[in-house]
Amino acid sequence: MLTLGIDLGGTKLLACLTADDGSVLARAVRATGRNTGPSEALRLVLDAAAELRRTEGRFDSVGIGFPGQVDFERGFVGGSVMLDGWHDVPLAELMSDALSVPCVIDNDVNCAAISELSVRGHEAPDSMLFVAVGTGIGGAITLGRRLWRGHTGVAGEIGNVTIDRQGEVCWCGRRGCLNTVASGSAIERQLGGAVPLSDHRGSTDPEVLRVLDEAAIALGIGVANALNLLNPELVVFGGGVAQLGEAWIETVARTARAEAFPEAARCRFEPARAGYEAGAIGAALLATTSASPAAPAAAAARDTRTLSGVPRLVP
Repeated sequence: MLTLGIDLGGTKLLACLTADDGSVLARAVRATGRNTGPSEALRLVLDAAAELRRTEGRFDSVGIGFPGQVDFERGFVGGSVMLDGWHDVPLAELMSDALSVPCVIDNDVNCAAISELSVRGHEAPDSMLFVAVGTGIGGAITLGRRLWRGHTGVAGEIGNVTIDRQGEVCWCGRRGCLNTVASGSAIERQLGGAVPLSDHRGSTDPEVLRVLDEAAIALGIGVANALNLLNPELVVFGGGVAQLGEAWIETVARTARAEAFPEAARCRFEPARAGYEAGAIGAALLATTSASPAAPAAAAARDTRTLSGVPRLVP
């Protein structure tokens, strides 16, 4: 059985066609942006799915990782600080109808955490905080080797923890969130924005090192707060900024250990093992293992808005 896993992000849509074990058979990438609303996202998914269908054939279900608030049980997107135009969108139902297969959706970092647990196998920790540092900062929590979404599905949103009440305004509308000082977009802004952050890896420029160090320290303070609250066994760092190297992660870890209770600081800090495609693979694994992956929105809660001009795709 083949499954389509989608990682919908602020700069790209990554679609991976996977086998039952999560191994990737084929992939397709489409560019996205802040103005990628529901209609455009659906069009991009259909386009990527059609490409993969031509190369690999039929898929039986689809999972989507979305960068925002997701009601997993209902299959609704509540909103996003990364993408405009999303408010109470029945995304699972729309995708299921358009692709003619069952669909599940979850937060994108939740999906990455699912992939991380799968990669670690029997070595998976009993409790884990997954911190994804890319354009923005996201998080996910696993307890008992299972994802913990929280009461309303927003557990783990460490990027929106306030660390400076007088700081800059975040995408979410609040001031001084961790996103404003430690995310990839915040770091690039402080460096002038002319050069992609990935180009600064291995830099010896004192100003670059200062900005990276300050961002890592800020993130470490945010992680320390999470350690005191959750007391996890393992903290995993994923996302593009985490690719800056072991020295960056060690600065975050050193700061977190210094700021947290000593007992809470007795945990491991490691880079993610799941890699670049973790979000898409985790979404596919979620779809594969869900007991009832059909779009779950009840008729009474159905969004009456329509997405015009979107064709159906029968895989």
